[in-house]
Amino acid sequence: MTRFDPYAGPALPVRLALATLLLVAAAATAGAFVTDPESAAPSPVDYDDVVELGLSSETDALMAGAARVPRTQVFYSQLQYVVGYNGVESFAATLGDGRTERQFGYPIVVYVETFDDARPGTTETGLFESEFAGEWTPAEEAVYVVGSDARSPAGETVVPFRERDAAEAFAADHGGRTVDWETVRGMSFDTDSAAAVRAMAPERWTAADDRIAAAERRADRPVSVVVGEDAPTVQAAVAAAPANTTVVVPPGTYEETLTVNESVTVAGEDARIRGDGNGSVITVRAPDVAITGLSVDGSGGQTRDPEAAREGREGDDEVWDTNIQLGYGHGDAGIRAIDAPGLVVDDVTVEANASGLLLREGSHATIRDLRVDGSDEWQDGFMGVTGMQSRVTVTDSVFQGGRDGIYLHRADGSVVRNSTFADNRYGTHLMYTSDALIADNAFRNELFGGVTVMTRPSGNAIVGNDVRNSSAGIQASGTRTYIGYNTLVGNELGFSTSSRGSLYERNVAAENDEGARATTVVPSSRVVANDFVGNEDHAGAGAGALRIWADGDRGNYWEGANVGIHDPGERAYRPTSPVDAALHREVAAVAVRESPVVTLLDRLRGTVPGARSGSIIDPAPAAEPYSPDRVDAALGPEVGPVSADWRAELNGDTGTTTMDTRDPNATGGSIDPGARPAGPTTAPAARGVTDA
Repeated sequence: MTRFDPYAGPALPVRLALATLLLVAAAATAGAFVTDPESAAPSPVDYDDVVELGLSSETDALMAGAARVPRTQVFYSQLQYVVGYNGVESFAATLGDGRTERQFGYPIVVYVETFDDARPGTTETGLFESEFAGEWTPAEEAVYVVGSDARSPAGETVVPFRERDAAEAFAADHGGRTVDWETVRGMSFDTDSAAAVRAMAPERWTAADDRIAAAERRADRPVSVVVGEDAPTVQAAVAAAPANTTVVVPPGTYEETLTVNESVTVAGEDARIRGDGNGSVITVRAPDVAITGLSVDGSGGQTRDPEAAREGREGDDEVWDTNIQLGYGHGDAGIRAIDAPGLVVDDVTVEANASGLLLREGSHATIRDLRVDGSDEWQDGFMGVTGMQSRVTVTDSVFQGGRDGIYLHRADGSVVRNSTFADNRYGTHLMYTSDALIADNAFRNELFGGVTVMTRPSGNAIVGNDVRNSSAGIQASGTRTYIGYNTLVGNELGFSTSSRGSLYERNVAAENDEGARATTVVPSSRVVANDFVGNEDHAGAGAGALRIWADGDRGNYWEGANVGIHDPGERAYRPTSPVDAALHREVAAVAVRESPVVTLLDRLRGTVPGARSGSIIDPAPAAEPYSPDRVDAALGPEVGPVSADWRAELNGDTGTTTMDTRDPNATGGSIDPGARPAGPTTAPAARGVTDA
């Protein structure tokens, strides 16, 4: 019997098939860019038609009055899309990084928005504003004011003008100096980025600790009324209690509904409040109320109020957003809070027919040891926690069944940590919510996804979560998102790179159908130092420019990437290539990978723009996993959520993976090269693969 030689040339049928593939690919891509890009400079397009990078338009829309972010639109030589950058500095930061040019080609022409006739100035808070939209001017013809007092939500902003006189007049009123385009190209800017979000994640954890400590102090009040001794019912006791005192509810079941209109603590001792199946069981309408030690059931099953939703439909430009707020925020709940900031919910269990806890109109809440048991079928119930324009701090809680474990809508600054979610539609679902921390949670069997963030927020950190056996692990849209140290096992999809200008690092994607997926048409995020093992497919990509998943000389660990005759990390890895994608599953694919035809095809992908669409390349695949302990735990028998000491690492306590925040690019900074794992001198064997 002849032994199979994995390094021999492919058999004749394989060679013929690959040659045919090469010819087909060449023919398919030859017409992708038939126009000579230098034959004529294209004219500016309507900004609604560009693919936006930089600040999100949602951030722009939230700015008051006439506040604006100066915009740039760029035509690249190897990209069929016009790219719009919200913030001149956002585009300037990409110049010279080598990364953008490799993915998009070189800029054919750049237009900036100039404000000569737009009456520019600043708001009371220092944001740049103008009464009218600017005009498009070629970047090299414009004059720029830098170092002025004009700001954007991301920090310092550059203000372009068509004429020098207009620029100097603005500088005279607002400080700064006038420079040309070449000077702007060479500058660095103090702007917010995914690296800044990364650095703030431990601070948000600490802020949550402070909120919890403050909540404990608010809830600790002297006893004034005991139900059954001083008042016949819980409602009567609450009505009789002076502000800043405690109502004690002894053991038993109390069949009634409550309305709390004073700042009191309602403290149960193995007590249950049971509603009559209509409306909410407990309604809070006062600040600094605390509810502790209670079980609650018997709410109505209405998940939204059609009348409230209908009232907001007329005359509102954001009908859908208003409909969600008015509809979702007006359903039934075990505990409902309306305009009740400072709410404390501690050691409470809710059997939810609709929402477990419903917060609206600034009812910022601190929630600890809450358990919500929802419906078996998600269509029959609603949210464990619904937060409408109300910031939440949730810790050490459990959400089982129902629609979404936690649903937050315009709840900036929320923290969800150390909690367990199972059998929901979505575990944690954020809409229009920025600057949140979702950390160290466990998600199991989520029908649609573990962590899902929609509608273009910014500055969220999703860190240290463990998501298993779900449709998707993490899907986060928006900008400047930090997604790190998560463990994603046995899902249909581990994570998607849906957020722009973001950083995905130190995630473990193991035994998923697809480890990760590139979903943005124009890539602008960094994907680095992640471990991909045991997945059916390590990564996939939708239509769009070439994605480079590395940061300088640091890439990701891909099981199977380093098999073959090359030294580890010497050869680039393409998880979207049919050959490379099979290396961790079939050792025979090594022979095909080393063939001359495949080498030529790789070169074609690197030189012909049309062949780059839908592709991912890692030019520096790591020789060993970055997080070997978590990889082993992910592949072993599950004994509990896999955790990472991400706070210590991000605080620099371990001396590893420190982020270089000097990089002003909105895609984040670089990881300390010293943290790269040392590789063996020979290629490691593919996991689970033996000699043929």
